[in-house]
Amino acid sequence: MISKDLGSALIFFFVYVLMVFVATGNYLYVLAGAGGGAGAAYVAFLVFTHVQVRVQAWKDPWSVIDAEGYQITQSLFAISSGSWFGLGLFKGTPQSIPFVETDFIFSAIAEEMGNIFAVCLILICVSCFILFMNVAAKLRDKFYQLAAFGLGVTYIFQVFLTIGGGTKFIPLTGVTLPLISYGGSSVLTTLIMFAVLEGLYIIYQEEEESARLARAAREKTARRKKRRAAGRAEKDAAYPTGDDIEYEEE
Repeated sequence: MISKDLGSALIFFFVYVLMVFVATGNYLYVLAGAGGGAGAAYVAFLVFTHVQVRVQAWKDPWSVIDAEGYQITQSLFAISSGSWFGLGLFKGTPQSIPFVETDFIFSAIAEEMGNIFAVCLILICVSCFILFMNVAAKLRDKFYQLAAFGLGVTYIFQVFLTIGGGTKFIPLTGVTLPLISYGGSSVLTTLIMFAVLEGLYIIYQEEEESARLARAAREKTARRKKRRAAGRAEKDAAYPTGDDIEYEEE
């Protein structure tokens, strides 16, 4: 908040509310988070002028195309000019969009590579999120589950804010597209997120291997006991004891 990086603040707040809800299962936390978030967004709109500019550009960028709406209109022009298959590498004009390498990298991709390629990029991001959730669902430890869930939500919400802002679906928040936009800290933190997820998956594999070995040991012990019981039964049948023999009266 002090650095006016409200996009990152929104990500942390959203992830925090969802993690508390998943950990407790209490819907009141979601309602309280939604109400508190709406109130905080309204206060930010009143306090920060750049938020007012972004909201105005989102509501009607064409009326302020030479001022507040210049970025978003140029982004929309780039996406539309790319059509289905794009203009080709280095044949577009992404430099006409201010801060294209950070906030509007998705628009540059859609212009030069096409909207089909852009949709495939979104599907790759969604598949990464599904991978996070799949690992979180498999882990048995609650802490590890919440860690994987929180990292997955952080990743996909950042993707949503970047693409949503560049396509005028939501007001621009100024966050980067993970592993694609320019920015060393963004790339580093995303790599750390995926590295932590890989570590959690290794823990899951070790747990599964331990469980498999324990299950195999129990099955082996059960088979050994069964064979011993069968052997004793065969021995008793071949060599009956005195109690099992019935004598006839003479």
